[in-house]
Parts: sequence; structure tokens; C-alpha cells
Amino acid sequence: MDTMVMIRVGRALAAAVVVAALGIPSAGAQETRGYVGVAGMLSTQGGHRQGTAPSLPATGAGGTAIGVTAEAGGLLTRRIALGIEVSLPDRFTSVQQTNHLRVFQQESRHRDVNISGLVRWFAGPSPRRMRLGIVGGGGIVQENSRQRRRDQVGPLPTFPPEFGPYSREFSFTRWTVAALAGADVEFAITPRVAVVPQMRVHFVRRSDDPSQPGWGLGLDSLVLRPAVGVRAAF
Repeated sequence: MDTMVMIRVGRALAAAVVVAALGIPSAGAQETRGYVGVAGMLSTQGGHRQGTAPSLPATGAGGTAIGVTAEAGGLLTRRIALGIEVSLPDRFTSVQQTNHLRVFQQESRHRDVNISGLVRWFAGPSPRRMRLGIVGGGGIVQENSRQRRRDQVGPLPTFPPEFGPYSREFSFTRWTVAALAGADVEFAITPRVAVVPQMRVHFVRRSDDPSQPGWGLGLDSLVLRPAVGVRAAF
């Protein structure tokens, strides 16, 4: 289901890029003030153990997934732009094991959806063939996990443990904030369309409250998202 949504979003954003690139006449790149873009990205994040107590998972949750990024904005000056970027990854799957009185495993399918306001500083004037952009900003993050559990079979421990079937999946969501830093390089293919490799580093504020259902995941604050996309000016 998530993959189909991402495909539809990607198609819609790609169509918007084409419309922006072809639908509005322009006398030259100097006159362009706004931009839209869409990119395919890779999202990777790690996890850490939240403590050494036997009632806590022996590892943190982390993983890698593909996704899409959409952006839109406008120039304030020839070298400074303001914009909004939405980063929508697919879910990564991580299994944590807790070696308590009875061993059990939790399978989590997690993703962080980021909506960020950006300031972009261009290292050069209107693009000729290549232009570097330095990006900074911040925004909100939706942490969402879908989780299920399975327990050890039998009253006595075995090695390796034998587990029963997984329980029904349940989900939980938390909203938080994040800062963002990154860079991108525009490689112009026409006066108004560029291919844009980019890197985004998100610094997400994680919960420090053990009563929160996602605390035990031990998600790291650092989320890395390299991407390659297309940007159109209008």
C-alpha cells in the first residue's frame, strides 16, 4: 500500500515538473523566479540500545528504504531561495529481540516523514551548466511505526529460541521537530531544467520518555537521505 502511494505521488510530482518546464514561456533563465522538483531518494538511519536491563531490547531499530522527495520554492535574490521540501520514505523493517524471562521479538516497520522549510544559498549566479546550493532549515516530522510481536514457544528456554506466530499488527504515531542541513548541485540540461544530485541530513528530536511506545526502538537522531532528481524553474 505504501509503495503504491509513493508511485502515485512520484508520478504526480513528475507531471508537475513537466508542466512547469514546458507550460510557461520565458525569455531566459534570468527571468525565472520559482522552481519545483521531484527526486528519488535513499533514507538510512541507525538505532541504539536504550539500556542494559533484560526487559529492554538487545538492539536498536534501524534500516534503509527508498522514497521520494518533492520541493517547491522561489528566489528572493539571484543567490538566495526559500522553499518547502517534503521527504516521504517507504518503511524499513527491523526486528528487536528482548531476552527477558521469556524471550520475545518485536518486528517494527518504521518511517519518518519530514516536512521542512528551507533556505538555499547558491554559490554562483543563474545557472549555466553547474551550480552548487547549500541548504539549511527545519520543520516537523511524523514518526510512524507498525509493530507486531511473537513470543518464545514452551516454558523452558531453548537455543536458538523457537518462536510462535506473530500477533496482529498495531501502529503508533508521534509528531516531533527536526533540523536539516545539506547541499545539492544543479546540472543544467536546458535553461529551465536541471538534474540535481543532493544530500540531506536530518537531525530529529527523539523522545526521551520511556512511557512513549516508540521509545524502545532507540532510533538515532541522525537520518541521511541522498537523492537524485529533476528541478524545473518557471
